[in-house]
Amino acid sequence: MPQTKMSIFEYAIRSEEEGAAFYSNAARSFGKGPEKSFLEGLAAEEVKHADTFRKLKEKVEKKGVGELFGSAEVSDYLDAVVRGGLFESARQAVEGGATPKSPEEIYAVAVRAERSSILLYGELARQAKHKATRKIFEELEREEKNHLVRIVALRADHDTMFAIERFGCVC
Repeated sequence: MPQTKMSIFEYAIRSEEEGAAFYSNAARSFGKGPEKSFLEGLAAEEVKHADTFRKLKEKVEKKGVGELFGSAEVSDYLDAVVRGGLFESARQAVEGGATPKSPEEIYAVAVRAERSSILLYGELARQAKHKATRKIFEELEREEKNHLVRIVALRADHDTMFAIERFGCVC
């Protein structure tokens, strides 16, 4: 069966939509409280990221991908990353790829996916030809790094041993 080609932007949109769905579903596993609000906030941010990529995709359709990226290697890199999807690949952090239910499982999937997003957007920023496009990817990379930091803090709030190992104390 031939492999379906997917543009950088279709992949990024899909990944951000998967992230929004993941965080929305994870939020449902918590009652009212800061964890639920936090995860709902992450879902909303992922929706904004998908919208950013839709706008970039429109720009590319008008100008052509060669106008935005300096190297065809972006496609090769993306092909290596796309095969499983950021959040789908990250689900392997949970035994049997099941839907995460505990804060620890949510953390494991979210950390893997956010790290992959950081690497992807960093690479896209490096490959971007134009400063404006590069800035968009750099901003997305910064936002994903912020997600990662906040997710680690969520885990520390729910896991005393993790907090001690990670920060040297229960803060």
